[in-house]
Amino acid sequence: MPTADLDSAIATAVKARTINNGESCIAAKRFIVADAVYSVFERRFVDGMAALKVGDPLDEATEIGPLATEKLLQDLDSQVQRLVTAGATVLTGGKRPDRPGNFYMPTVLVNVDRKSPPYSEELFGPVAMLFRAGDVTEAIRIANETSFGLAASVWTDDRSEQQRFIDEIEAGIVFINKMVVSDPRLPFGGVKHSGYGRELSGHGIREFSNIKTVSIAA
Repeated sequence: MPTADLDSAIATAVKARTINNGESCIAAKRFIVADAVYSVFERRFVDGMAALKVGDPLDEATEIGPLATEKLLQDLDSQVQRLVTAGATVLTGGKRPDRPGNFYMPTVLVNVDRKSPPYSEELFGPVAMLFRAGDVTEAIRIANETSFGLAASVWTDDRSEQQRFIDEIEAGIVFINKMVVSDPRLPFGGVKHSGYGRELSGHGIREFSNIKTVSIAA
């Protein structure tokens, strides 16, 4: 949102999309940006994604390594190509690099048709989709038009906006002005097609317990 610290938000966005090569359930995948700051966010986010070094994961300078399997790579590329066929524009990446291995270039897509089938699928790799939102209401509507609901990262310094996002985003986890992470002190889990119940913290321990009910007459 317009009140967010853009420097921190953009740097975190690049990291959040590409951590573990983008193969993480809580990696950021859809970026919903207010009109007022969209142009700046798009330009700097694309620059950040394009600058990432793809290469040997054993090289300390590498920032994006190979995906786990050839099948995952093929599936990801198929999703990107289907989105492009449906009208999406590739601002960077969108293909495999010319090298052996299960590598995929860090990719940013815009003008994504939200009715195209791949939009409702998880992109499990370094591929980001950007969306414009006119206000908080539209941002929440876009955020919620998915069958998944694991986690959301919200960036705004406006307290009333923060509360609306916390209350109205359909996700099991909401982080404000920080990247979503798994923390053993916090309950972890989603809603909708992102699972049932919680793991970690005291809530997670209780999920694994089998409580015996005993009632004794007075």
